[in-house]
Amino acid sequence: MSVGRTTALCLLIAALILVAAGCGGSDTDGGDAPSATPPAVVAKANATCRYFFRATQRLGQGALAGFSPTRALEITTERLVRPSIPLLKRVAKRQQALKPMANNARFDLYADLFDPMIVIAQDRVRAGRAGDYEQSRNLEELLTELGVEQVDVARRAGLRDCTVDFQRVLLSGLSG
Repeated sequence: MSVGRTTALCLLIAALILVAAGCGGSDTDGGDAPSATPPAVVAKANATCRYFFRATQRLGQGALAGFSPTRALEITTERLVRPSIPLLKRVAKRQQALKPMANNARFDLYADLFDPMIVIAQDRVRAGRAGDYEQSRNLEELLTELGVEQVDVARRAGLRDCTVDFQRVLLSGLSG
């Protein structure tokens, strides 16, 4: 499957997940109020997000050493995007393992949004290695949009420590 088709499929799946979960509307849109995420699940999910935060900061530190504008795509691909994929997979696995205990559609959506993010990050690595700057940029924008949605869903699920824009954390770690 081509990069474009894989990304389109991921976006379709993400859109279907968002529609099925009823996100985008207000919490008081006349439907049944969502059940609260159990405190034990919130505690574990927040602990994982704190781990994610620290690991993301470490990932950015020194990643741009020896940066050269002529090698920007290669450096960002190999030093930022590629190493972030195993981290995303670890966090996704931990958060998705909590879904049965959460019994909460918003938590499920939050955890499920890692899957399309992982696939898009993998596509971004392939595009970067192929030297396709435009496709790389488009994929980065998709990751940003999904990240914004995931932050909103985390907030709605009561996951205080998961309402972090991890791409912004990564970028801020580059300067520090």
